[in-house]
Amino acid sequence: MTPPDDLVELGRINEPYGLKGWVNVFPDTEDPAVLLKASSWWISRLRAQGADSGAVRKALIAPDDLEFELFRVLAVKRHAGRLVAHLEGIESRELAQSMKGRRVYVPRSRFPKAEDGEYYWVDLIGCAVTSTLGNALGVVKAVIDHGAHAILIVTRADRKDDLLIPFVQAYVSEVTLTEKRIVADWEDDYL
Repeated sequence: MTPPDDLVELGRINEPYGLKGWVNVFPDTEDPAVLLKASSWWISRLRAQGADSGAVRKALIAPDDLEFELFRVLAVKRHAGRLVAHLEGIESRELAQSMKGRRVYVPRSRFPKAEDGEYYWVDLIGCAVTSTLGNALGVVKAVIDHGAHAILIVTRADRKDDLLIPFVQAYVSEVTLTEKRIVADWEDDYL
């Protein structure tokens, strides 16, 4: 089965949970609402690498190195800061152990609608960022969780260093996803 083009990584599978095939899932976000509501997950694994499969990989994993399997989620619940899930076809601790290290994805098209003033981080990536004075600052290449708030990592074409802009109302005055544009009370020389 071919995976959809809009898959978004939302977590990773760790150790088995219990004896009946449940797995621990560590979400990539504090609010795992999408994982809790999705009826199925796409789960990645490395493609078979042939004779050198035991060799240490020195390069980053490319999308073509992955293959995806679709699993129906039989049950999922919050447990001690993570999720525990039972996936169709994973009925033993040994099978659950074989899932360790795999990544969990859900198509972006399956995400619930965000509330007004709330944004999925994946939608902010690629947005052009300008200052309130109209100066181009760069493009959002990633969003990270700083604990207190999210931070936009903005790459600049003319410089090697990135801007780190707190994604809070005090600094971000406008987000227009349809135009892939963010206006921030920030300047190019701010540290």
